[in-house]
Amino acid sequence: MLRFLSAVLRRFVLIALPLIALMFALPSHAAEGDALPPVALTKEMRCPVCGMYPARYPKWMAQVIFTDRESKAFDSPADLFRFLHNMARYERKHGAADIGAIYLTDYAKGGWLEAKRSWLVLGSSARGPMNNADLPAFDSQAAAEQFAKSNGGKALAFDAVTSGVISSLGGHDAAEHGHDHAH
Repeated sequence: MLRFLSAVLRRFVLIALPLIALMFALPSHAAEGDALPPVALTKEMRCPVCGMYPARYPKWMAQVIFTDRESKAFDSPADLFRFLHNMARYERKHGAADIGAIYLTDYAKGGWLEAKRSWLVLGSSARGPMNNADLPAFDSQAAAEQFAKSNGGKALAFDAVTSGVISSLGGHDAAEHGHDHAH
């Protein structure tokens, strides 16, 4: 009986271990509820909206992580929202349902914020990477309101940033105006 159990255990180990190793070696897709952490932005990454290099603007960076763990990096919250409000224009492989996580940089403290819990300031004197109006992001309503009190503007929850809000910023549309801000 012991020999039989020993043989079964050996077969199990010989079959199961390679399968388990293979499972960890394959690229994983995020299941619903899995946390998708932000990725480190490299200096080569370009914003799909304007072509700029987000890593050059650490106070303004944003990113989208898709459920297949691919990501897109943005030089500013405004370009992130331009992307989100018109994904078909900027992204062919993924749709809105493929978004697993969105992150913004905390303008005051640095570091990544889960975008849906962030607060942004509309209409402040802070100028984004293209030296135009943008949406500095903060980790709380209180921090956003304090910034607005000192720099003008109005605090908005992430979900309150509509396409109308983005249009009110003016700014750019690289494709329509022929701009290439990849400096």
